[in-house]
Parts: sequence; C-alpha cells; structure tokens
Amino acid sequence: MVILMKFIHSADLHLDSPFLGLKDVPQEFAKTIYQSTFQAFQNLVNDAIQFKVDFICISGDIFDRDQHSIAAESFFNEQCLRLEEASIPVYLSFGNHDYQKVDNQLQFPDNVTVFDNHVETKVLELADGQRVAISGFSYETRWITDDRLSEFPSRNRQVDWQIGLLHGALSGLKSPHANYAPFQLKELLAKKYDYWALGHIHKRQVLNQQPPIIYSGNTQGRHKNEAGKKGYYLVTSQGDTLVPEFHECEAAIWRSIQVMVRPTETVSDVLSDVQSAVETDGVFHELSLISVVLKAEALSQEVQIQLDNGTLLLRLQRQLGAQHKEMWPYELVLETPPKKMSFDDFDHDSWQQAETETFTKAQVATVADKLFAYDFIESYFSSNEAIEKVRLAAIEQLNGKKSKGF
Repeated sequence: MVILMKFIHSADLHLDSPFLGLKDVPQEFAKTIYQSTFQAFQNLVNDAIQFKVDFICISGDIFDRDQHSIAAESFFNEQCLRLEEASIPVYLSFGNHDYQKVDNQLQFPDNVTVFDNHVETKVLELADGQRVAISGFSYETRWITDDRLSEFPSRNRQVDWQIGLLHGALSGLKSPHANYAPFQLKELLAKKYDYWALGHIHKRQVLNQQPPIIYSGNTQGRHKNEAGKKGYYLVTSQGDTLVPEFHECEAAIWRSIQVMVRPTETVSDVLSDVQSAVETDGVFHELSLISVVLKAEALSQEVQIQLDNGTLLLRLQRQLGAQHKEMWPYELVLETPPKKMSFDDFDHDSWQQAETETFTKAQVATVADKLFAYDFIESYFSSNEAIEKVRLAAIEQLNGKKSKGF
C-alpha cells in the first residue's frame, strides 16, 4: 500500500476585507458578499477535513489589516479548532497586510504554528513516520525591501520533504509588488526544496513546474480586478515529487460577460442579447458579480439614453435577478473600437510646426544615416522635390492611403 503525503497550500485569505466597486447591492446579496472571505476559508477547511490532509500552509495575509477585528480573529480560531479536532496542523506566516511582532502574546489554538520574524524551520513528523521540514518567516513591518532568501537553509537531507513559505514578489517586477521581500527564481531553485508555497500575488501562477514554485492566489476575489476562480492548491506526493492541483473555494466570483450589440437594436433586443450571453457563459454555482460589457460601434438613441441614465442596468438587474437568484450584474459598460485618426484630426498649427522641424534635408540625412554612403541615395534626397514627396507620403499614410513610390 502506497502512503501519500497531502497538504494544502493557501495564501492571502484577507479575512474581513472590504469589497470595492459595488453600490446599491440588494440586501440578500450584501451579507454573502461581506462574509465571502470568511466563507471561502471555511470552504477550504471543509475540504481539508474531507481530504484528510496532513497539514495546511498559509503564506501570509491571513487578515486584511494588522489591526484586524476581534470577529476576524475569533472566526479564524474557530476554524483552526475544527482542524485541530481532525488532527490537522496549520503552519502560517504573516504578510505585509497583517504584519506584526511574533511573540508569546499571540492567541491561537495549539495546532497552529506561526513563523517568527526571522527565517526558521519547523519539522513535522507524520503518522506514518515521514518527516517534513517547513521553512518561513513573518513580516514584522509592512515593507521588506531586502532579499531574505539568503536566510533560508538549503534542503535538509535528513527529512523526506522540504517546503518553503514565502510571502513576496519576484525581482524585476515593475510594480509596487517588487518592494515586498523580492526574490529571484534561481535563488528558490538553488535551495533544492520540494515545494515553494508563495503568497502576496493574488493571481495564481506556476513559476516552475518541478519542483513546484507556485502562487496560490487569494482565496476570494474582492473587486473586479480579482476576477475568476479563486482557491488553493491540494498538493499530493507521487513518488519523489509533489504534485499540485488547484481547487476552488470562493464564496462569490467576479465575472465579465461581453455582448456584441448592433446599432439598430432596441432596449429589448439588448436585454435579450445579455440574457443569451449569460445562459451561454455557464452555470453559476456561487454568487456571481457580473460586469456586462456591450461591444458596439454605436448604439441606438433609445439604448444610449437608458445606458447613460442607469435605467438599462436597473432593468437588467431586475430581469436577471428574477431568473438567477445567485447573480448580480453590478455594472453595464460600453466598449467601442478605438477611433482611427486621420490627417484631419491633427491640430493644424501643431502639424505645421512639426512639418517645419521634420521635413528638412538635415532630418532626412539623420534618418538615412549610413545609407547616404551610396551616392545615388544622397543625390536623390538632396533635392527639395524629394523632401516634398516624403512630406506628402506621410500625409497619405495618416489618411490611411497607400503612398506612391518616390
């Protein structure tokens, strides 16, 4: 009989996080939305107990704020007590949202291990005798700009598995994320760990297949920029490798549906189009918060007026709400193709100034560069007539016409 090792990798629970971008939400949805970060974690715990995992890793940002609510901490403890009853330990680190000094004042159930503010390694022995080393650290401040990978030990050859918990961002990202415990992929690979459980980036990503180096993403999307399926990874041993499998656990999901609309369509036509698009998009198992995008070159006056004053969205909410109790279209927006600029769209005075500065023998010589080493090219562009042909060709290009040869 082959004995498997199973654990859950999750991150960025953001318990008690506010939802952004929603207004006038019906009362029957408001409670579900507010409780969604809590429900997502409860769904994860339900799965952990059902799958009989050996342990759970949470890579930072359990709470949405460092000064989190009593309700959030109480809920988290209740869920950990459920895991304790099922003999499932929890290993967690604090991230940049719930950063804090790790000391003896923390009040968590006995099955919860919190990593210190410096890198440390905990060794867990499973019921079958397998030994798992888990290395990680917690944020003490909101920002960690230095690379902490040098503090992580190389793989312990005295254990069966070694896992790294890291709440941070890949170096080189041109975004604010790069200010949080930056690391390079080659540094993680050099440690020879069996699995890296990453947190901080809310979009799940597999940075490396084997060994798995993975961002699990957050467990619950909190605004429309965190759309799509959210959850955790169930990681199972297969031979001498660890194989991750994504599982959903969100309680509410942000989705976007695009609908093509013709300029001749009436309001009834548009509502029917949206209804058909929703049915085609699939079954909605959890509360779906939907952005409906109308793609059209133009709308009829009737549709445009009702879109602008909000009537079309209200009618859509009533229509879909009557048929799909688990759905709320929170916005209705128009997306038109980008307008192609023509020569007539340019400011006349600005164009004249650009002409004066650009279509000169000196500028042509600069652009031509070493091509002027050829006498026939240099000779041709030395004439005012050739420069004028270049100017006219540029105008034709701006008007979308094919320019004639020189």
